[in-house]
Amino acid sequence: MKTATAPTPSLAEGAAWYLLGALLFLGFGFTEMAGADLWWHLAGGREILDQGTLWLRDTWSYSAAGERWRNHEWLADLVYYGWYSLFGLKALLYWKLLVVVLCYGLLQSLLYRLCGSHAAALLLTVMALAVGAPFIDIRPHLYSLLAFVLLLHLGVRRAPFWQFALLFLVWVNLHGGFMLGLLVLPFLLFPFNAPSWDAVWKVAKWELGCVAVCVLNPDGVKVVIYPLTYALQAESPFRSIAEWLPPWTPGGIQSPLFFWVLPLLPLSLLCWLLPVVRRSTTFPWWSLGVALLTLAMALTSRRFIPLFGIALAVFMAPACGALLGLLRGYWRWGLWLAALVLGLYRLAPYPLQAAPAFHYLTAEYSFPHFMVEVMQRSGIRGKVFAYYNWGGYLHLRTDGAVSVYIDGRANTLYDDQTYLNYVSVLRGDPGWMDIVEQSGADYFLWPSDRGNARHKIRDLVQQRRWQPVFRTGSAILLARPGVALPRTLDLGPATEWSRLSEGWRQFLLGNYTAAVGIAEGVLEDAPYLWGACNLLTASHRQLGDEAAAAQALADCLSQFPSRYLR
Repeated sequence: MKTATAPTPSLAEGAAWYLLGALLFLGFGFTEMAGADLWWHLAGGREILDQGTLWLRDTWSYSAAGERWRNHEWLADLVYYGWYSLFGLKALLYWKLLVVVLCYGLLQSLLYRLCGSHAAALLLTVMALAVGAPFIDIRPHLYSLLAFVLLLHLGVRRAPFWQFALLFLVWVNLHGGFMLGLLVLPFLLFPFNAPSWDAVWKVAKWELGCVAVCVLNPDGVKVVIYPLTYALQAESPFRSIAEWLPPWTPGGIQSPLFFWVLPLLPLSLLCWLLPVVRRSTTFPWWSLGVALLTLAMALTSRRFIPLFGIALAVFMAPACGALLGLLRGYWRWGLWLAALVLGLYRLAPYPLQAAPAFHYLTAEYSFPHFMVEVMQRSGIRGKVFAYYNWGGYLHLRTDGAVSVYIDGRANTLYDDQTYLNYVSVLRGDPGWMDIVEQSGADYFLWPSDRGNARHKIRDLVQQRRWQPVFRTGSAILLARPGVALPRTLDLGPATEWSRLSEGWRQFLLGNYTAAVGIAEGVLEDAPYLWGACNLLTASHRQLGDEAAAAQALADCLSQFPSRYLR
């Protein structure tokens, strides 16, 4: 691989571009996503330490109790739990921002090495991050983005084998994206400008060596095979999860820029017809191969779009650097100032305080906080047919005292039929109540305000005689007939979650003035709380006070500019 040659910039100039990059990258780190995986990853780290082993048997579900949980992301779980133990739950926001800035800062450095232009490197890095930003949430897949960039660095530097081996040893125990690294490795190692059979043999040896290193994990070769079997089993019901669907499929996470940047790939190819580009560097066959590979993956499953964004930026770098190199110095600094204004503008609405940002980035408000508090205080334990996204949260809070039917660990633990049964219940298919009862569940825990929840609750109560146990502003708990319930429920001391639940109860009863008072009281203690914000604005509107509703909404948006505030 040939890297670009350019006048060596001063240390101050380089620092200015990298600091600007960090500012811009932070502005893309505030993606809101109601992901459920974070909670069971935290619980997984704790479980490894509690059991003192990496070979875990499931203790959190009743449908797979005692089965081997093939947790191929065990190292990521330990990192999560370690950070959480040291700095607190909300501080995971800073972990995310740190990884994002590190990943894309390294990409910016790589692109500068390839193109010799700080301006081109920054523009392309921002493009890559903007394309992938909708998928940047607090999950181990961020490690794969970082490891992918590190792998590209090693390839460009022609690093020794031991550095590749060390990267794969860590990567395979962090996230399943290591398989992409193995697929990309031959493109990085092969000398396209001087091919030979000796080179082919060297690539094969290094590839096999890295595959052998990847076997060094708690489940050995099964972890290496797992991503391949998962990708090739198109009929697997787990492949119907939204993030595995193609990018043109409605619903799920969408990348608005993905289809807009696709033409940049053929346009970059055309740039190589320009003499100024051809004179600057040789054609990067290796990065074209990586870009086409990740494009094929992204068109198959939208979850790979961030990887394609990175690969596209790498392929475009030499041509983009050659073209921007024609700009005079004052144009480069004009671009720097424009990017600075953009970075400050994007970052300005977002809080760097952990609590409000974490609250919205993880949709913390969507989980049954008060319900779990009441269940724990009242001694309610046992088998719960719970909403899929809440499974990990229940694991973290109850550590198996409340066992679930299924959760986000998906096919690392559960079989296809278990997932299909859950989907039938979720959709309300004919026979869904039989599935719940035949599962052996003692309780049914469901969102009270989502989809066809009211019909589910009504049917279980009226047709199957399930008993309402407790209802909060966001969740309802039913018990199977015959289950012994506590005489009284221990609601515990007032918290923001319990007060908010009471506020929504008053709202549903039509006591809007009381709801306003409760919401205002909650917001005095936690001015960013999503549920209290929406309760306050909704109550003001019911009272006919649109001005007060608009002011309440503006106050809440000043805490965090969420598109889910209304």
